[in-house]
Amino acid sequence: MIFPRIHGATAASSHELSPRVASPAVYADIPWDKSFTYLKYSNRCRKSCIKAQSNMNPIPNASLSKQKDPINIYGPSAMKTMPATITPPNDMFLEQESGHGIGIVEFLVGKNYFVTGATGLLAKVFVEKVLRMSPDVGKIYVLIRAKDEETAVHRLKEEVIDCEVFQLQRGQYGDKYEEFMLGKLFPVVGDIGEPNLGIGRSEVMNRIIDEVDVFVNSAANTVLDERYDISLNMNTSATLRALELAKQCKKLRIFLHVSTAYVNGTRQGILPEKHFEMGQSITAEKSISNGRPLPPPLNVHEELRFAKHIVDNVPESEAAQKMKEVGMARATFFGWQNTYQFTKAMAEMVVHEHRGEVPVVIVRPGVIEGTFQEPFPGWIQGNRVLEPVIITYGKGRLPGALADPEVVLDIVPLDVVVNTMVASMVKHGKYPKPGLHVYHTTSSTVNPCTMYDLFRSFYLHFASSPMKDAKGNDVLVEEVKFFDSVDEYQAHAEKDVLQKGMIESGITDPKAKPVNGLERKYKRVVESITHLGKLYEPYFFNKVRFDNSNTEELIKEMSGEERKGFRVDMKGIDWEDYFVNIHIPGVRKHVLKKPIVSHGRA
Repeated sequence: MIFPRIHGATAASSHELSPRVASPAVYADIPWDKSFTYLKYSNRCRKSCIKAQSNMNPIPNASLSKQKDPINIYGPSAMKTMPATITPPNDMFLEQESGHGIGIVEFLVGKNYFVTGATGLLAKVFVEKVLRMSPDVGKIYVLIRAKDEETAVHRLKEEVIDCEVFQLQRGQYGDKYEEFMLGKLFPVVGDIGEPNLGIGRSEVMNRIIDEVDVFVNSAANTVLDERYDISLNMNTSATLRALELAKQCKKLRIFLHVSTAYVNGTRQGILPEKHFEMGQSITAEKSISNGRPLPPPLNVHEELRFAKHIVDNVPESEAAQKMKEVGMARATFFGWQNTYQFTKAMAEMVVHEHRGEVPVVIVRPGVIEGTFQEPFPGWIQGNRVLEPVIITYGKGRLPGALADPEVVLDIVPLDVVVNTMVASMVKHGKYPKPGLHVYHTTSSTVNPCTMYDLFRSFYLHFASSPMKDAKGNDVLVEEVKFFDSVDEYQAHAEKDVLQKGMIESGITDPKAKPVNGLERKYKRVVESITHLGKLYEPYFFNKVRFDNSNTEELIKEMSGEERKGFRVDMKGIDWEDYFVNIHIPGVRKHVLKKPIVSHGRA
């Protein structure tokens, strides 16, 4: 075993990814940027890579469908006032409906859940969905980082119960709303970054072990270029901690882990729903495919040890920037595009390696954006993936796009991800047996959205509903120009930003030279735009699509009512309508806190 068993005074013995455990000193006392050549080959790595390569056969594109049907998704006793008319789901399987389907609602009743990442976007919508569709669920234990129980309860009330995403429940239960929620949600003081998730030996831990049926691991650090040590701890080590706790649960039926479709890194083509194995790397796969010598193996334990070695040997003032550089360098070397993808892929490796007899489902979403339908269209929390691009463009500060207009970006609405989570966990938790199943919650093969489509939607929205500048005037936007090189993109940005800056300062003569102060001010704006372009470049040029055959099979097994109440199918979504009338208005209302009137569906 790479990860030895740790014995301690907390809840139970568990595996823990630890850089302190004795192991070959592969990285010790060598510069981080030269350490790659010091790793050794392993037969295990070679076998994993060869096996992975055999799974990378092309898969035909799925056919598209435009059929639609009515929808009823708001649960057994929702508010009378429903959202505006919305695009219904695909109806292609209704004639093949087999009565009971998967049995989603029946499964949810009386079950007890443990959820990590409870104050985050995905977990909130998951909890909302479960409570709306099955108010008779048992307990939902939510892990909350806090110094004590009182603080945890305060965070639960402020960040979860008071969240607007629960407005249907608030309308349904009225004055009894908080009482209902506190009767279902049980805050657990803990921290995914600590051993045993920061939960000490206690009555709460004993209840979790005795009662939990479903374990949902949705916590993650999603910063693309995060410090390597932090990303490893929060994404990779934390996943093993969650799994080890789940393995102690006596009634456990399923362990649901939320990953990302982009764990596939620099792979190309149409990619299958296959999990990663320990020692596997994308660089090694490509070496085998091209007949080149294998690179050094990927050893998760050594990556942890190496990260600690760097932190311990660089000045504290330099550690943050150095660890960001290290993370991106390690990711690139092994075949991933950024630190986030890399550490999430390693999380899948430890799940596969240490799952034992636990039934596991891994859900891999594409780029998660605001809700399409549930609990109401357009809800989103925080400045996530596309939001910085949308907001920068709406403010008139993004004159171009460092992107291939023909590349497909895999967009998936938040509520579709949650529905896939629920449906897949029920399918494999209803009659649990050991195994690991991967589901791509993706649109690229069934309903693709190109970069041109995306930016065209941005233009259509802001051209008809412009944002306001500091003086209260409409911000005028233009259709973006696409660039395939950073230099051309930056040069265009410099020219555009400076020209607009001079006009804002009252300099109308196109031949006039900008004053030094103005030039320095807008240099920072250009640097920000350039950084944004570079950060998204791997996604906006990535010619990859994600096969979702497992997800399509899941849809077939669902009854007609389940397909309506737990929409997984994305074939009927009109992306232009989604961005123009649902998502961007949602961003302006829920992220910028500046709702608009002309697009009232947010």
